[in-house]
Amino acid sequence: MRKDHIENKSNTISAGEINKFVYCPYQWYYQRLYGSKKLRELAKIRNEYYGYEDSDLSHFNKGTGFHKNYHFAYKIKQFLLKIFWITLSILFFIHIYQVIKHVL
Repeated sequence: MRKDHIENKSNTISAGEINKFVYCPYQWYYQRLYGSKKLRELAKIRNEYYGYEDSDLSHFNKGTGFHKNYHFAYKIKQFLLKIFWITLSILFFIHIYQVIKHVL
């Protein structure tokens, strides 16, 4: 690989890159050489030329949608838990106030 033609010119290799290399050395090589953006463009051109449906992109979009929905539900759950604990704390302090007021 010549450094002047490579997209990723880093001398270090990340754990993710090692994982990609172990899975498929060609995938790692071409991604490092061209970069993800260029590879997606080339795949799109190939798929349009041959009339293929890009199933990998479809799975990627499904996965992205799943994680987006999961993250949204998680944020809603966290928000509702905060509201629950704040309400419970307020009710607790009101109860304590009424008990102290009744005792005095």
